[in-house]
Formats: sequence, C-alpha cells, structure tokens
Amino acid sequence: MIRSRLMVAVTLALAPLSASAADFAAGSLVIPMDTDYQDLGMLRAYGLVYELLRQGVPVHWAIKAGKAYGDDDFVASATDVASGAVIADHGYRGGPWVIDAADAVDALPIVEAWQQDNPDVAVHEASEGFTTDVAQTLVIAPTIAMMADGNQKIARKYMMAAGIPDSVGDYGWPDASPDMLDPEELSGPTEDNMRDGALFDAEGDPVYCQFMSMHWGVNDAKANPQVVAEMREFLTHPTHLFAECQAVNAFENLAAHGHFLTPNGFLIGDQPDMYDYHQTDTPFGQLDGPFQSVGGSEPAYSLPEGDSYKGSDIVMITEAGTPIGVNDVWMTGFVDGICPGLHVGPGLSAACLTAGKVSYLGGHEYDVDLPISENPTTQGTRLFLNSLFEAPCATAEGLPQITVTKAAPATTDVPEVTFDITYVNMGVMPALDAVLTDTLPAGVTFVSATDDGSHVDGVVTWNLGNLGEGEGKTVSVTVELGAPGVYENSARVQFRAGVNALVADSNATMTAYGVDPTTDGGTSGETTTSGTGDSASESGAVTTTAVPTTGGGLTGAPTSTGAGGSEGGDTAGETGGETGGEGCGCRNDMSGGAGPLALLGLAALARRRRRVA
Repeated sequence: MIRSRLMVAVTLALAPLSASAADFAAGSLVIPMDTDYQDLGMLRAYGLVYELLRQGVPVHWAIKAGKAYGDDDFVASATDVASGAVIADHGYRGGPWVIDAADAVDALPIVEAWQQDNPDVAVHEASEGFTTDVAQTLVIAPTIAMMADGNQKIARKYMMAAGIPDSVGDYGWPDASPDMLDPEELSGPTEDNMRDGALFDAEGDPVYCQFMSMHWGVNDAKANPQVVAEMREFLTHPTHLFAECQAVNAFENLAAHGHFLTPNGFLIGDQPDMYDYHQTDTPFGQLDGPFQSVGGSEPAYSLPEGDSYKGSDIVMITEAGTPIGVNDVWMTGFVDGICPGLHVGPGLSAACLTAGKVSYLGGHEYDVDLPISENPTTQGTRLFLNSLFEAPCATAEGLPQITVTKAAPATTDVPEVTFDITYVNMGVMPALDAVLTDTLPAGVTFVSATDDGSHVDGVVTWNLGNLGEGEGKTVSVTVELGAPGVYENSARVQFRAGVNALVADSNATMTAYGVDPTTDGGTSGETTTSGTGDSASESGAVTTTAVPTTGGGLTGAPTSTGAGGSEGGDTAGETGGETGGEGCGCRNDMSGGAGPLALLGLAALARRRRRVA
C-alpha cells in the first residue's frame, strides 16, 4: 500500500495568496516540460501528473513569477531517473512539475510504471537542493466531464494522447462513459431550476471540477439556452469551463446567460500567422517551443469596437502587433471578472473561490503529433491540458473541508450513554458520497442511533450522500457499556473529492464508567475542547490507501485518501465529552474541531450561493 503525506494548511485567507519561492531538497523529482528533455513525452507527461494525483502524490507546478515567454523557471542539477544520465545546471522551462523529496518514495514506483509504458516521458531526480516559485500545488485528480454533442472526438483525442482516463478509469472515453454528457442531460428536466442538470447533484451542488466542449454549435445554444444557464450556475463554484472553436461563441455570445468574459460577446476573427504572448507566468501560459494555431469556423476572436474584457488579465495569445481584443487565440479568466489581477500576484483569495474559470481556444482541432518542437500545431493540445490542472478544485484551497467532532460524557455511573457526532463541510466544494462511521469500543452493546444510522458488527454507519458547502448535522448513537472501565471512541467520515477517496477523523472521547479516571488510566474527567483552530488548520495531510476502481485499465489501482484541514473549532469544547491525544484527531485529514454550536454559524461562514428553484 502506497503512503503519501502532504501537510497543507487549508485556510481561506481574505487576501490573495501570492506565488512564493519554495525550497526543494536533493531527491526531489522534476518532470521537465521543455523541449530539451520532454520533446517526445510532452503530452504523456500530463498523464503522469494525473496518475500521481490519482494515487495521492501531491504535485507542485513550478512557474517563475513575472517570467517572460521562453524564460527559465529555475536552474537545477539532476540525474535522469530512467537512464542515470547526469544533468548539470539545466534551466527548466515551460512550467515543470516538482514532487517534493518527502513524497518521492511514493512517487517513484508510479513514475517507473508509467515510464515502462511511456518510455519517452522524462523524469529527473535532483542531485542537490534548488529554489523555485510554485504557482499551484495540486492534491487531487479532478473530475472531468465532456460534452457529447457529436464533436467529442476532438477532446477524446487530446485526452487519449495524454493518457488521462475518465472517472471510472477508462482511457478510451467512450460515448457510454458516465462523464460524457449530452446537451439534454446538461440542461436538466426543468427550465426554472438552473441546477438540475448532470453537472449537479439533487441538491444543486456541482459534481464535476472541469467541463469541456469542443464544437457545440451557436444555433444549438440558441435552441437550448438551458445548457448555458446551467453552466453559469456551475461557474459560481471554483470550477472550470473549457470551450474550443464554435463552442466559444455558443457559450459566450448567448446574451441571456453567457457573456462570461465579455460584455457583449465576440466577433469571429482571422487566424494569425504570428503571435504575441501575455500572462506567461500563469499556468495557462506554459509553453516551450513554437506555437501555431489552426483554422476552423472560429480560428480567433475579436471584441466589438469599444468593448473590453471584464478582467484585465484575460488574453494569453493574440495576433502579433495587434491590441488585446483583436484576433485573440487563447483567453482565460474568472467568470464576470470576479477575481482580477492574478498576473500581479498569482494565487487564490476567498473571493476567487466563489467563481469558476472560463477558457477559450480558437481553432477547430489541434494535432497530437510529436516531437512538439517540430509540430507547433500540437501546442494547442498542450494549452488544453494546462487548463485541466488549473482549476482551484484540484488544489488544497478548493477541497471540501470536513470537520468531525465527537462528544461523550467524561464520567458516568450508569451503563447507558450517548455519543454525539457533529460533522460539517466548511469547504467550497461538496464532499461526494460521504459516509459517517462510528466503530464502537469493545465491550459495549448497541442500543439505538438517530437519523437512520445502521448497526452491523460493531460499526454504526450513516450514508450522508453529498455534503455541500456549509452542510452538516449532529447525529447520536446510544450504547450500553459493559464492565467498569474507560471507553475510548472516535468517528470517521469517508468521502470523495475529484476521483480521490478521502477521510476525516474526529477527536477521540474518553468515558470512565464506574471507575476513577484519574487512577484507572483515564483522563481527568473534565470536559475539554475537541479541537482548536490551530491544530485543525495545520493538520491537512493527504494519505493513500488501496481503493479499487472500475473501468478499463485501472481496476484495483490505489487511489488517495486524505483531505485538507480547516480553521475553527474553538467552541467544540462546549459540547461536552473528553478528548484524547491531541484533541482534533487530525492524524491524516481535515478533522479539526467544530462542535454542534458551530452549526449555528454556518449561514455566515458558508457564503452559500445555492439558488435552486
């Protein structure tokens, strides 16, 4: 069983989190993304990153802040993992990926297995420490949906070239994939509810991180505006829409629900021959080698005279010598310009987590031919792959943040006692398929459980479904204690974020029955807090366990468990009960304290955006 741990503080700061220099020790792994070392393995390198994330290994996207097009991101010396060749003082370009030395032991078996099937993918092991700016730290493999409008073969080609599977592990992305969504599924059964399509669950919470549409027609959007309406609601979360060619105007130009990046939509532009590059220190702008766009019904985009984009940092590739807004080829930005200025200080603020990103690429269908230095029309595929890993829902900031608090009497003279368990999602994305379990201590007899809790072989289980932002509750289980002694108990929520299986543990309670806890190995008998803000926010580790998946190629492969920490929990001690150990039970996930009283503040803390009719 692979075990990978990443300690990540997951707090929603009110100021942007700027990309900053990070130190990596010798033994760290580098996945180069420049044509010197990844010319033939460029596309499959993205597949390796996805596989590392799927198996719970965090990956850092090293992008030098403020760099110009073609500049180095950092310089380091290394050895090639496959051949052992020595690499001296290489300037890594194009946004390389870095696996910290602490995670390398878990990453290497994945890397070696990937290289057996994909020998052109280069990975280097740093022979000495180095420093680089980190623009993103990815912790989960995002869930990705594809529009099945008759042109899905384009996105399918890109995904297969990279070796990125659908959510059930099928690398072929068949039309029968659960992630292949047609317009009828996307629009949902009603016109007045904008969150009842396949991008959402029954409560209107998003179940995907990314959505792509390659050539959905403008007239099709006019005939079915509900798809665009549902997309606008989807983009009220830290999610991502990628559209290419005619799909760009299908979404952007529908006045009733579109206009995500522009005030009045686009005019179709002319295909450029030469290009200017902007925002080259953002994840979307990572390229190395020559770029060439392709033709099609919408090869480029221009703004109507007098218009400007809603954000100041939207365009990354445009025709050389023209102002922004004339023959733009590659654009991205937060919907409605909600979070501008990332070109000044890359990073996420709390405001950025209330909005999705929208990316538009001109040209009908890019190539997947390699080496990429000799095939500049393959660079558009690389831009598409950049977009898959940029959405905040794949980072620690965008994870569900589950807190689980257990409360029980510290002492009792009667055998029947009740354990209270409070759970809540304080994150901005839903915890999918959540299940709460309480493994009862040895020597106790189950009596009852609230809220349809079921008891089998000493384990009480509550099937919670999807937990959206701010959703939580307190449930209870009543037991009869056996012989006098001290009984320890804790609870766990298992859930999914992206394609990763995660877990959040509660604090441990200690209940002394018929004994003096100060002399019989128990606690002092006083009620204490079940978690603190500090311990919770510093406890966000990602761990991995073997969880079988279904679908082609990945059955039985390990997937990750773990989660991000959360602040809060200072009132948890008011719920009663004794805690053991460090209090928050944050061994490997997001289990900071948040007792039943914390639920009273959910409306203010959750910033709920649900508008289900």
